[in-house]
Amino acid sequence: HWVFSTNGVSIAGMFGIPVIGFGPGHERFAHFPNEEIDIEHLTRAAAFYASFAVEYAKTAAPAKA
Repeated sequence: HWVFSTNGVSIAGMFGIPVIGFGPGHERFAHFPNEEIDIEHLTRAAAFYASFAVEYAKTAAPAKA
């Protein structure tokens, strides 16, 4: 149960594309005027995004010539 929304809702709903919601910070501050984030959460999320992209790329099918 979320108290906020993401663009993933429309992507999954309109186009049937599976979506994973992930982001740094505390849910209680998400998408509010007083939104804030701990620097540690931001750096850990950035590390995850980078490593996820690298690991996911390893599973991609080879490009067709």
